[in-house]
Amino acid sequence: MKHALSILALAAAVAGAVTALPILGYSSSTGFLIGGLIVKQLEQNPPGSSISLDAYYGTAGVIKFQPSLVLVTGNGVLQTSIECRKILEKSWFGWGNDTDPDSSAEMDYEKYNLLAEYSMPLTSNLFITAGLDGRFSTVFNREESVLWNEIPGGVFGETFTAGLSGRITAVFPGPLHGNVLLETGGFFQEGDVSYAGVTGRARLQTYPWENGTLATAIRLHRQFNTEETPIPFTPGIGANVDFRGFSDNRFTGSVWTVAQIELEQKLFQLVDDQGKPALSMKVAAFMEAGRTADSFGGLSLEDVHTDVGGGIRIGASDQAQMRIDAAWGDEGMVLSTGFNSAL
Repeated sequence: MKHALSILALAAAVAGAVTALPILGYSSSTGFLIGGLIVKQLEQNPPGSSISLDAYYGTAGVIKFQPSLVLVTGNGVLQTSIECRKILEKSWFGWGNDTDPDSSAEMDYEKYNLLAEYSMPLTSNLFITAGLDGRFSTVFNREESVLWNEIPGGVFGETFTAGLSGRITAVFPGPLHGNVLLETGGFFQEGDVSYAGVTGRARLQTYPWENGTLATAIRLHRQFNTEETPIPFTPGIGANVDFRGFSDNRFTGSVWTVAQIELEQKLFQLVDDQGKPALSMKVAAFMEAGRTADSFGGLSLEDVHTDVGGGIRIGASDQAQMRIDAAWGDEGMVLSTGFNSAL
């Protein structure tokens, strides 16, 4: 089993319209990690537009570089980003819901994801998003192993696809001053290969006491034409879909589901001269459960995997939020970081 040991040094700085959240850390999967998020607010009417850079480097052979642009218009929001990742000695555990953490093969891969989306309200509670999604990936330096024979198809070489993406989101008032979010969306990719996927999500977020937040969520995904899906986009659960107690793609399948519950407590918040949030810190505790299958009929309460964990949340302005989580599942402790909510 893999054990992640972490030494974290984190700083938050807000200077004018620029917000920076740097991070320095260590884990067995990334090695020493250095990087962060920088957000630059753009002067525009209406407000809310920004450019940002999310980037890090890990000595174990992990590189991420993702510039993004958000433009707020009178009718909606345009978001564009290009995500570039290179990962060396990435573990592949085989196909299915009962893979062995002590049995894996290693590979190196690169992937690039160019996404442009436009979101606009249909009503005060209903929103629609449509976009274009281009993907490129390649796998190299595969370790010889029979595990590679388990995946349907097996698209390892240089592969380019592009297609449409979209989703519909509904947000309603909920109990305890909270809200209910219902969302469904999907993507379609065509090019060197052809595949698609659809995901549904439901989340209830409440505020049961002062500075406290309780959220529960469930997600369900169905992949189509899995046998033509490039390996870096293989459907499955693990840290890549915020199943935080496990390695990325620890369990794979054309259908997967993850349920989560998370409790947050704000410790403090500082505001700037205009009364806007400048720096905040929260602590969190969570539990998660997930399962994969080859079809909806294979999903059941049997062989469900679980994890528990906790972490901290650092906020610098409204648009720069970082989470650092430690979770315990079958593999022991796994450390994960991100600049978005896990729910």
